[in-house]
Amino acid sequence: MKLTSSIVVRMAYGLLLFAGFLITNAKVHGYRKNLSFKNIRAEALMVDPTLLKITSGEFKGLMADYLNLKAAIFQGGSKEVSEEDWEALNMLFKQSIELDPYFFHTSYYTQGMMSWRNGMHKKAIDILTIHADHRHWDWEPKFYLGFDYFYYLKDNKMGAYYLTEASKLPNAPVIVASLAARLMQRSGGTLTAIAFLKMMIERAEDNATKGMLTTRLKAHLGVYQLERARDAYNEKMKHLPESLEDLVEKGFIEQIPENTMFDKFYYESKTGAINFEPKR
Repeated sequence: MKLTSSIVVRMAYGLLLFAGFLITNAKVHGYRKNLSFKNIRAEALMVDPTLLKITSGEFKGLMADYLNLKAAIFQGGSKEVSEEDWEALNMLFKQSIELDPYFFHTSYYTQGMMSWRNGMHKKAIDILTIHADHRHWDWEPKFYLGFDYFYYLKDNKMGAYYLTEASKLPNAPVIVASLAARLMQRSGGTLTAIAFLKMMIERAEDNATKGMLTTRLKAHLGVYQLERARDAYNEKMKHLPESLEDLVEKGFIEQIPENTMFDKFYYESKTGAINFEPKR
């Protein structure tokens, strides 16, 4: 069958548009690649979450998915994040949870991106609490809350409560009940973080998120390695080391591991606390 001139013209027009898209897309990516991180910012819709829910109407679920995607794309492509970016990410997740409080990815991305950041712990918990209340059959949001209360806010009571509640729900892994018990005994902060991150990595559905969490896991593993060396030093020397370099000089560790999150590990000689990010 011969193609009519009209079809040929449409096909040519379509190919021209597609070529234009490819060229434009390449130009945009090239431009963004050369931008300073200060010019690549997270952007949130400056609309009250409740109003956004009303205006989205029957498309509120789709809008919630879109807002999560905006946050994930920014976090996955940005090497440095400003305080303004964190506030924008918080707004994106607040809007998303208001639009669809049952949408699992909102709590997953909130936990993966926001909860670990100093100054954002409580804001992340506020979002996760809404999600846990609505997804009352799902153990994961309560598990996130239990971890955050324990590890970030140092609230063993609330941490144990949420982990215990999570352990009672269908399909909750045995480790959740085990962690709840350990919390009640006030044990194992870094090891708990490592177990938690491994579970989140197994849950990750895309390589970008898996990579982000793996980078954080490596930082926690570095902290754990240093903590073990510090404890061995303290037991033998009967005092805490003055610096992490003392652990190397005295032969308790071959070298200070790489901090995959920041430029170095941070040590407080008075308390012996070791962190992968500076206090703010």
